[in-house]
Amino acid sequence: MTIIKRSTVKAAISASLAVALLGTTIGSTAMASNHGEHQIYRDANFGQIKQQLRQDLRSDGYYLMDIEADGNNRINAYAKKNNKPYELKYTYPGLKLISSTQKDWSKVWEDKNNHHNNYQDRNNHHNNGDDLEDRIKKESRYPSIKQSAINKIKNMGYQIDKIEIDEDNGQAIFEIEAKRGGQDYDIDMSYPDLKIIKSEKD
Repeated sequence: MTIIKRSTVKAAISASLAVALLGTTIGSTAMASNHGEHQIYRDANFGQIKQQLRQDLRSDGYYLMDIEADGNNRINAYAKKNNKPYELKYTYPGLKLISSTQKDWSKVWEDKNNHHNNYQDRNNHHNNGDDLEDRIKKESRYPSIKQSAINKIKNMGYQIDKIEIDEDNGQAIFEIEAKRGGQDYDIDMSYPDLKIIKSEKD
């Protein structure tokens, strides 16, 4: 008959409890991070703060590509300057710059994809229809207006690299990256009347 020492049993139980508590802690941390991201996207001031950051970046020579909540009361901005990509991290809602990192293009999209995989709940928020861009994309007229915008830019002699719907001071705009004569341009066009708001060299 094998006799197991009481100290050995206690040690085994303590180790099991420690593993269980660690798993609970990790799970709680992940839930807290997701909750923090939800709070940012649901904040009534998020659109205004996002626009403020967009304007601040433009004044510093950046072209904003995307803004994402990162939980933990901070947001990530993906932008380019002199055709070089950057990831900038800010506190939210104070917009205090935490870090600015230059990356190669493939790394930027890899990081963005990882972020989307880690925070799938962001898509659930967008599906609520609370976001201006998403509401516009659901309009039946959107595909034809977008095509008209593309045709107008091409008729002006540009080659389009990218076109996306966005917002500027609560108004919908197309943000367009294009080329003409070997030069990169950033173009803003109003939606749905397709008036050129801005056309500048990148």
